[in-house]
Amino acid sequence: MNFTIGIHNNEIHSKVLNETIKFEYYIPKNFDENRKYHVYYTFDSQDFFKYGQINRIYERLYNNGEIEAAIIVGIPYPSVEWRNHHFQPEGEHTDEFMEFIAKEFVPFVDDTFPTIQNRDSRALMGESLAGSFSIKLAINYPKMFKNVLAFSPEVTDEFYNEIIEREGTENIHLYHTIGLEEQDFITITGRQANFLDPNRELNEVLFSIPERYEYKELDGGHIWKTWKPEIEHALRFFYGV
Repeated sequence: MNFTIGIHNNEIHSKVLNETIKFEYYIPKNFDENRKYHVYYTFDSQDFFKYGQINRIYERLYNNGEIEAAIIVGIPYPSVEWRNHHFQPEGEHTDEFMEFIAKEFVPFVDDTFPTIQNRDSRALMGESLAGSFSIKLAINYPKMFKNVLAFSPEVTDEFYNEIIEREGTENIHLYHTIGLEEQDFITITGRQANFLDPNRELNEVLFSIPERYEYKELDGGHIWKTWKPEIEHALRFFYGV
């Protein structure tokens, strides 16, 4: 594996999915193979790097002594159709993709990189469907994951019930945002959607369930212009010094 500073691309073959999954990873400046790192797992990773500029935000906060050392590993989506099948809460392959992450991808990352190998040191991060997926993954595998960032997750009735009923929800640290302009908007698939009201309903029951929970209603819509400023707050929320 290439430990050169910067963003790199690689792939892993999944026996669970019977397909090859491409992934991205970011090696930070001052990387030291002899120390151990937290891991930010980003879903829709190409957007976190391109639009969210998570690697630049991480470097600024780390250099200022505001957060602990980490690497960033992510799964990009190859197409909108693939994204719907793998990240949507009731997607055709969502359960299998969760199994791949928990049983194949995380062990691979832990074997490949000098990581801190416990649930406290893994943060799942996603926006929209990837945010829903991040929550679902954490509550289905509570022994592996504790920290979750969900920007504007899609909250279906079935997903809502799963979140409030599963015991795993009690054990997570959740940073949850929704935009005030997400009450009536067009999704990437061209569907008319209301994400604001379902997320507000979810917040009403979640405020007392997770071990640690922060909820924000942001000025803006279902776009990275709304989400990007929150990344630095989320990084401090999980691994602030």
